[in-house]
Amino acid sequence: MDWLSPASALIGAVIGASATLLAQRGQWRQQLDAQDRQARRQLYGEYLSALHEAGERLHLLAVGVTEPDQGGFVEAAHDAFLGESLYSLRAQLMISAPKTVAHEVRTSLLCMRDLRDCIGRGFLKGSEEHSAAYQSVRESQQRLRELMRADLVGPE
Repeated sequence: MDWLSPASALIGAVIGASATLLAQRGQWRQQLDAQDRQARRQLYGEYLSALHEAGERLHLLAVGVTEPDQGGFVEAAHDAFLGESLYSLRAQLMISAPKTVAHEVRTSLLCMRDLRDCIGRGFLKGSEEHSAAYQSVRESQQRLRELMRADLVGPE
């Protein structure tokens, strides 16, 4: 009978320590998830801002506010597009975002490049070509924002 008390105490200690470790592991996982979500939120914001800035520069060129230098529209459109770090941000997103978001990031960049090329060929605001390219950019960015929002806060 002398062994019953120490065995009970040992079992109680093991159960208590296990419960504490499980609770700490859960808290640790929640902290990591929150940090990961915050990092994605920051990266999503940077990418969307860069995409917007590139679009604004292209728009200024397409409506005639910005005049191309002697290099013409091709060089001016490329300069407007490359003013932001879209490619490096896209590379970061490709490794940290869910597949659906990463796919739409790629699509949005391709649509923006199509708009850049359209303006570079001289199809400015008011032309059918520009309207189609611009609409494609708007739709892809809308899908991208919806996917990013769903990733960060869940589906609505």
